[in-house]
Amino acid sequence: MIKSVTRFFCRFRHPISLPEEVASALGIQLSNFMTVNEVLGRLASPQGRPTLLERYMPREDAEALFTSAIRKERFCQHTLFSYCFGGNWMEFVLQFDDDARLRRIYVQHKDIHNEAGLELPLKR
Repeated sequence: MIKSVTRFFCRFRHPISLPEEVASALGIQLSNFMTVNEVLGRLASPQGRPTLLERYMPREDAEALFTSAIRKERFCQHTLFSYCFGGNWMEFVLQFDDDARLRRIYVQHKDIHNEAGLELPLKR
């Protein structure tokens, strides 16, 4: 009951996507009370290292973790998963090799000023 009430109030800050949706896909801890900048800071820190995604995991398994994404776009060698926070999009780009194995994951957001985005380190 308390969790439902808490989620209700979090929807005022994040009406479309919640940080916990990103956290569940990556296997990390994020609070729904975090701002977008705090989420980006956590992703850039060692605590933002995905625990559910592994280098060379099958494409189907990696994509299955992002079920809560608002938009999903699948291309030949990468998949884009989009979440909306405060009117701005945060995208996760999963890159795959020719054997459909996960090679890299990048986070893209307007506040990340690297063209490729922020690369998240993957477990081996």
